[in-house]
Amino acid sequence: MLYVWIAISGLFLCSMAVFLMAVRAAARVAKFEKSIHDMDWEAVARITGDIGSVKRSIQQVNNRINGMETSKGGQAAALAAAQALQLRQQQGTSQNVSILGG
Repeated sequence: MLYVWIAISGLFLCSMAVFLMAVRAAARVAKFEKSIHDMDWEAVARITGDIGSVKRSIQQVNNRINGMETSKGGQAAALAAAQALQLRQQQGTSQNVSILGG
């Protein structure tokens, strides 16, 4: 019999907590509706544009940060590739020189 009273008490407390959460959610929805009552479509478009520009700038910053983090090992390889290309170009121009005239 004691277990039944404990179960009923626990269920009652849980249902009261759920009821209070529902009342709080309803109050928040009412507050939100009151705050956007005077908002027009131009304000919505302006806010949407601002959000889009902020999103693009955050993506650019993230791409720069990711590029800085991943280019550490590739920097030496890129430098070696550039030197090899420069060497090949120097060797290629010396072989293609022909003397004309004289």
